[in-house]
Amino acid sequence: MRRIWFIFLLLIPIVVLANNAPLVEDITFIQRDDGSHIVDIYFNLVDQDGDLLTVSIFASNDAGETWDFPMSTYTGDFGEDISTGSNKQIIWDFAADHPDIWEPNMQFKITVSDGYYEPGENWCYVAAGTYTWGQNDVIQTIDYDYEIMKYKVTNIRYLEYLEEAYAAGDVWIQSGDVYGYYAGDEHYGAGNYALYDLGSPSSSYNYARISYDGSSFIINVPSGYNVGDFDDHPVIEVSWFGSNAYALHYGWRLPTEQEWEKAARGMTGYEYPWGDVISGDRANYYSSGDPWDNGTTPVGYYNGENGTIDSPSPYGCYDMCGNVCDWTDSWYGSYSYRVLRGGSWFGNYSYIGLRSWFRYYIYPTNTNYYIGFRCARTVR
Repeated sequence: MRRIWFIFLLLIPIVVLANNAPLVEDITFIQRDDGSHIVDIYFNLVDQDGDLLTVSIFASNDAGETWDFPMSTYTGDFGEDISTGSNKQIIWDFAADHPDIWEPNMQFKITVSDGYYEPGENWCYVAAGTYTWGQNDVIQTIDYDYEIMKYKVTNIRYLEYLEEAYAAGDVWIQSGDVYGYYAGDEHYGAGNYALYDLGSPSSSYNYARISYDGSSFIINVPSGYNVGDFDDHPVIEVSWFGSNAYALHYGWRLPTEQEWEKAARGMTGYEYPWGDVISGDRANYYSSGDPWDNGTTPVGYYNGENGTIDSPSPYGCYDMCGNVCDWTDSWYGSYSYRVLRGGSWFGNYSYIGLRSWFRYYIYPTNTNYYIGFRCARTVR
């Protein structure tokens, strides 16, 4: 077996936009010489606010064009709730994660975030096992544990990603859109694709859009609202490529439609995450009566407060019915469409698309005012 020789290029983007942003310092990568291909990573974590931090690391074998080698076989100071301090260590068995990769030049990227986010970029744990699938409640099985985001990705979180990726040169602005590189798949070749459609919100509906003012990304809000009012609403106008790029940037991925439906229904066979009857105090659909009719609501709004009924899925996920649809990583048959799930604020209460088992499909290049996303990650 050939030995892997790594040449390390350290890229350390800052995830939060604040004067006291957390930093990774004094990084050292050491490949063990015992033939194991294990990499020891040493570093210091600095944060003036003393917050618990989220640490992620990725690898690239194409000079930083893509970062498609996330970690899973590791121990140490990695993931969420990592305290600040010196002499942090991660032990990564790169060969166990990626046994077919034998490259002489690997680049590594570390990201760190203070994890601040309201109501929280929380994860819901979904254990391996059975669930009901489709309109006829066919029993299916997912044979691994995974986690899926409790809430959809918000405007402020996507803006932070854009700032970070733009500063790193991973995305750029072209013809009014944010573009990025995609490595290609069975339907779409490698190349540059539109990730996000910059612009201003429609005067007809209540939703925000991200734009670029020449020096930074900003969230444009509809008339009558203030700056910050839509920070915690789900991001829209993002293509599948833009959703996938966000997920990969943080070492995550988009859920398959099977993972999405299991997280939405479990073994209940319900039409909706909470049961078989829909009402305006449980979900955001067209003219459902929420304060932002018609448009997006804050993620997790239907939590039992403000006159709503607490309406999570069996695994604790919110907004899996209405608000905005979710991109998934699944293809629609053999066609070059990606599957959408969950319905949106633009559908009325009788619309079949609001049901947890319904499958939409659309080209991954599409951006729209009723499509957003959430991320998933496999638990090992």
